[in-house]
Amino acid sequence: MAFSGIPHLPFQEFTVSSLEALLSILKKARIKDAEIEVSTSEDSQHTTCSKPMIHVLVMTAKGEGAGEHKDLAALYQYCPGCGSAVRVL
Repeated sequence: MAFSGIPHLPFQEFTVSSLEALLSILKKARIKDAEIEVSTSEDSQHTTCSKPMIHVLVMTAKGEGAGEHKDLAALYQYCPGCGSAVRVL
């Protein structure tokens, strides 16, 4: 079941073959007014394999004109070493 078009529930962990596959899942979900941002952090490591985690942020536009801003609709963490992802927000 998807909430607001986001295809995973918070704290749902799943296996995905690559970062590109995760991004494809999110793009196919057609989350309204969403932009997807990707970042890496050497400080955030997967406890299972100690590889750096990749963060995927799903941002949605809110408001109009001067009052327009972006909200964080979902946050995913992906481990390229294990091929595991989790929606953390």
